[in-house]
Amino acid sequence: MKRQLLYLTICVSLLISCKGVNSPEGASESTYFDSSRVQPIAEGSIVYVELDSLTENYIMTIDLAAELEEKMNKMETDLNNRQRRFQTSVDDFNYKNQRGLETRARLQEIAEELGREEQNLAQLVERYRMEMAEEQMVMQRKILQAIMDYLKEYNREKGYKYILGNAFDAKILYADPSLNITAEVLDGINAKYRAEKR
Repeated sequence: MKRQLLYLTICVSLLISCKGVNSPEGASESTYFDSSRVQPIAEGSIVYVELDSLTENYIMTIDLAAELEEKMNKMETDLNNRQRRFQTSVDDFNYKNQRGLETRARLQEIAEELGREEQNLAQLVERYRMEMAEEQMVMQRKILQAIMDYLKEYNREKGYKYILGNAFDAKILYADPSLNITAEVLDGINAKYRAEKR
């Protein structure tokens, strides 16, 4: 579930950062990765890729999402441990307060310490939230940059005038499915990523 949410967030962010373009009418009818449907496209044409399909199936996205999820899990574990310790301190304070086991002055000191600890915990939650937002933004930029770099390489051979990024809720109202090069780009970009990863 977390991974699907990451993919969705990545796709939406990529679309926003690209000032994306809309999914073609009837896109649900087309099969994006059926290489048998790829027709030769003339040099100088305008083609498109389905950004959501491309990013979701790009191995770099999967790898970076797994790394991000691992970091999120570590932060979550750390926060849970700190919150448990804090709750134990609060319970101990309440126990001592109810039974009169400490002086009022000492209970006041403990209450102030707990207040500071609670404030530190809230600041840590905010810091972790900001770190994760930054990590996610960097991840999205890496993915987008890798796609754009690959498309420059890819287009040296193909010679298209434009390669548009097509996606849900963007600006293109219709795109001919025969101009969809997602499958070919995905194969190439994954092969390049695997080679660089070795």
